[in-house]
Amino acid sequence: MRHSFPLLRQPHIVRSMQASTRIGLVFSHTLAYCRGVLRGIKHYAETVPHWTFLPVSPEPQAIRTLRSLRPAAVIAHLFSEELAESLKRLRVPVVNVCGVLPKSAFPRIGVDDYRCGVLAAEHLLERGFRHFGFVGHRNHVYSLRREAGFRERIASSGASVTSYHEPGRRPFDPMGRLWAQDRAVERWVRALPRPVGIFATNDIWGVQLTEVCLRADLRVPEDVAILGVDDDDLLCEFARPSLSSIALPTQRIGYEAAREVDRLLRGAQADARISLFPPLGVIARRSTDILAIGEVDVVAALRFIRQQAHQPIRVTDLLRKIPTSRRYLERRFRKVLGRSILDEIRRVHVERARQLLAQTDLPIHSIAERSGFTDAKRFSAVFRQMIGLTPSTYRQQLRCGTMRKPTSQRAT
Repeated sequence: MRHSFPLLRQPHIVRSMQASTRIGLVFSHTLAYCRGVLRGIKHYAETVPHWTFLPVSPEPQAIRTLRSLRPAAVIAHLFSEELAESLKRLRVPVVNVCGVLPKSAFPRIGVDDYRCGVLAAEHLLERGFRHFGFVGHRNHVYSLRREAGFRERIASSGASVTSYHEPGRRPFDPMGRLWAQDRAVERWVRALPRPVGIFATNDIWGVQLTEVCLRADLRVPEDVAILGVDDDDLLCEFARPSLSSIALPTQRIGYEAAREVDRLLRGAQADARISLFPPLGVIARRSTDILAIGEVDVVAALRFIRQQAHQPIRVTDLLRKIPTSRRYLERRFRKVLGRSILDEIRRVHVERARQLLAQTDLPIHSIAERSGFTDAKRFSAVFRQMIGLTPSTYRQQLRCGTMRKPTSQRAT
């Protein structure tokens, strides 16, 4: 069957195409992070209809093809010096959305990796862990910053972290292929005191750790609790058991990267500034669904609070189930968790609400009801007090990437 394309013969269409601004997109589509960033770029592009995209893979041949297409600017996931040098030779504005390299001559829009580490530490500390591990890359800046935030927050609690770094100087893998399971990481996990909470620098490592634990006859999360980063729904649900992970503002990063390109194309001066956005929060799944606490009464109380998180709970309700005095239990809570019983009840209610906001389309009043709050007004007040955002704004950030102002700094 013959096909004709009469629209291409119309003069006004040809003129429109000639007036378009070509934007190169250098990404691997395998990583969930990159796909989220691309969605954000597309969202911004709705405001600049004259943009056309030139998506290419981050490979030498593809970059040579991109050069021949003469893009006006490029947004790239810059994970190697070779790729950075190739794009520098294009002599057009480039915006980097990757945190692997220590320095960049280009503006970078990304996630606050240090804050990811702090958030990971707080998640595992809240579950009562006193032993901690970290798995990551020795030469990738994003991993080092996540480790630094994790270590410093754990150190502030009086504990320490044992790290396992990928051996050698392997380059960053933009395809997200699974790293080889050598016996060294299994020996490292086996040697850790248990129960232990491990922070993996991304979900790929997190999934692999669940497999290592299966091979080593270690229970997840009873012996080893594991937390990743990226909230890649496929990887997180593929893990055995499902993997808890830190969600990142990828769409916001893509949107801001596209806005930066637009600014540069309008004549703004290029520099190596860095704009970082905080992570959205922990999406808790089975791999960290554990209470690693030796206090029998506290564990029983915490288990009751979690089991009843879908309905209103008062401290008196708890004391009917735990055969001890309120004064004694309050003292144990403050010693073990550093907070009161009521604070823990509110925290668990809000945590359940965060899960429902992230994973369902339920209206706010239904989420309030299913998270143990008596009404939507009370729910919104407590949620905002603890999270710093209203429930609707939190959901918008998680789904659409609408974030608060980023932390800006100069590249060092």
